[in-house]
Amino acid sequence: MGWFNITTIAMDERPMKAMQSVIDLLKTVDREWKISLAGEWHPEIEKDIYDYCVASKWKFPDAALKDRQQSGKTSTWYTCCTEKYPNMFTFSPPDEAVWAGWYTAATQMDGFLRWAYNSWPRSPLTDSRFTAWPAGDTYQVYPGPFSSIRFEKLIEGIQDFEKINLLRKAYREKNETNKLKELEAALQTFTIEQLSQQSAQQMVEKYKRLLN
Repeated sequence: MGWFNITTIAMDERPMKAMQSVIDLLKTVDREWKISLAGEWHPEIEKDIYDYCVASKWKFPDAALKDRQQSGKTSTWYTCCTEKYPNMFTFSPPDEAVWAGWYTAATQMDGFLRWAYNSWPRSPLTDSRFTAWPAGDTYQVYPGPFSSIRFEKLIEGIQDFEKINLLRKAYREKNETNKLKELEAALQTFTIEQLSQQSAQQMVEKYKRLLN
């Protein structure tokens, strides 16, 4: 079907030893297999992972991220049931979903992964809980289909991410150094640690003007 070059074999939160075994196995079948991993940062296997998505407590080292981008590899980050913030639970501050787009731009990563889109529990329209996981962890939209505030906010964050990258490109091409410096300085304030002192809404609203 001609799909081999756009296909990856993906693993989810597997320990490094298990990943090394899988990588070795795949190489005996076809060395050109592309591999995806969403999980912890393991520099020992990084070069073997084509699409690498790290949990929010991790960041790609600058040199590794630059090398991956030059090699055409995908480097992203994600949140799931274990991250208190930022996140997109039904009780999360809605602007944390917008904040995720700004953080992605600030860290120069390629994108953000939200693990579940419509994995609905028994009564998704009335009860967003699922066993011991935080409410809303398993879905962003409702049956119908109906959107949600957090999903619309995630779209807003994606739009901001795209606009930031367009502005970066335009400022470099037009040699508008001061505007670029102001934008980059704003982005450097988007750290997960900062969310313990300032709300996502405050951080986003403070710098939205830079995109207008």
